[in-house]
Amino acid sequence: MTSDAQLFIKVNASTDDEGWRILFYYNLYRLGLTILLLVLASPVIQQISTAEASISLLLPICGIALVSLLTFVNIKRRWPALYVQAHFLFLLDIVFITMLTLSQHLLDSSTLILYVTAAAATAVLFHLKVSLFYTSLIAAIIFYTDYWEIIDGTTIIENYYLTPLLVVGLFSVVVIVGTVANRSRTVQIVVEEQEKVLADLDQINQVVLDQLDLGVIFLDQKLNIILINQSASNMINEFINDRNRVVGELSEVLSVYLKIPKSKGFNFRVSNKELSFSTLPLRNGYLVQIEDQTSIKKQIQQSKLASIGRMASAISHEIRNPLSAINHAAQLLMPQNPENSEDAELIQIIRTHSKRIDEIIESVLSRSRPGKAQRKPLQLQPWLKVFINTFDETVSPGDVTLSTSGGDGNVMFDPTQLEQIITNLCQNSIKYAKPKDGKLKIRFYVGSVWDGTPYLDITDNGQGVKTEDIDMLFEPFHTSDSKSTGLGLFLVKEFCNFNGADIEYVKGAHHHGFRITFQQPGAENEQLPDPDNQLLQQTPQEPEPA
Repeated sequence: MTSDAQLFIKVNASTDDEGWRILFYYNLYRLGLTILLLVLASPVIQQISTAEASISLLLPICGIALVSLLTFVNIKRRWPALYVQAHFLFLLDIVFITMLTLSQHLLDSSTLILYVTAAAATAVLFHLKVSLFYTSLIAAIIFYTDYWEIIDGTTIIENYYLTPLLVVGLFSVVVIVGTVANRSRTVQIVVEEQEKVLADLDQINQVVLDQLDLGVIFLDQKLNIILINQSASNMINEFINDRNRVVGELSEVLSVYLKIPKSKGFNFRVSNKELSFSTLPLRNGYLVQIEDQTSIKKQIQQSKLASIGRMASAISHEIRNPLSAINHAAQLLMPQNPENSEDAELIQIIRTHSKRIDEIIESVLSRSRPGKAQRKPLQLQPWLKVFINTFDETVSPGDVTLSTSGGDGNVMFDPTQLEQIITNLCQNSIKYAKPKDGKLKIRFYVGSVWDGTPYLDITDNGQGVKTEDIDMLFEPFHTSDSKSTGLGLFLVKEFCNFNGADIEYVKGAHHHGFRITFQQPGAENEQLPDPDNQLLQQTPQEPEPA
């Protein structure tokens, strides 16, 4: 046992598995060699007359076969240590080959090859210095054997040049094999170190990706997930099967969009979340980024609401005090007989607009803090029928016709806030919708999307909103009416957010309006589709009634 061998095997513990494999295959070679020698030795034994000669040939072969079998057990148990077994086996092989060489001088040509194999095996398993030590030992044995053969006269001195050539060739083989093996070991160690670094980097990347609100997925060509962060897993967990593969409707949509070159992405609704997907083709797959548009919109909405509240608080006191003084002064200036005064009309304008400014401030203050939602179970169809009866009493007969259709739609929502939402939308329809035939029809349709999420469409047969104004509908103070505060639809959006719902403007072939998508799944039974209320691509349509 040498310190170099111990140092190599102990320091490079990561190569222990490979060392045991090398020792296993070398021991397998030894066992096969002994069996072959037993077969070849049979005719040789018949030529040997003395029992002593037979024993001198058979005992080493049988002994090596027995040791090889025992070595398989030790290799499986990995005891004794690798370097202990390796040194023992190589020393034993050298002794065994030497005994074959000296046994009646019958196997001289074959044993030379066996020496080369044993020396090359040491070069593969140990450092070059250790293998050169074994090679030197083998060379000394060869020279010693040939020396005695010269003394006995069995070898002619003129043919002695073959032995130095054999030794030179033996050293050359060991040096070449040892150099290649050492370089392979060095490369393997570097590769393993790099693998550890890459594993650490992968772990760091995973931690960083998990901190992102943005969902990130790396897919292969068959939509198998190679890498996914926590955000993406939370967003599309219902579309990931046990084999870590994207399935269901999302798989079908991805398969279509991933084949489109330079695709700008697509939107996909999961439960009550509207997800925005963007894809980037790579060499071995696709990088998919997912954004929760619903969450982003809610954050923007909350930011706007907070801004309105801060603005209202800041300006209310600054405006109301001088406004009160203006209104009071206008009252004092009002003549006793306004009908006969030329200034009465101008003073009334001052008072009217002062009151209007005060109402705007009050509206901003009240609507910037709508309050929390008191959510209760609601069955939309019965609730809508009650609402229609109540709302009909607040409008002039013949101004509007309200109707409802679709399924039941079991949801969780604040009834008071839902009434405010639908009242606001209906009043907007009455105020702004201008049907070509002059007969306004407001329709309520209760349905559900593909995953069972219920929705309510509130549509009318008016002209609809101009395309350039759609993106600004829910913005605070956005209005086309000079007498409006522009906070109605903004408050509607906020009430929906408080109840975990979402609202969007949708445009159909004949009816236009708003869709409220609720958070809770609806009834299990499928509903018959409605033509003009099925305004999203993922919902089928029904024929327009006559």
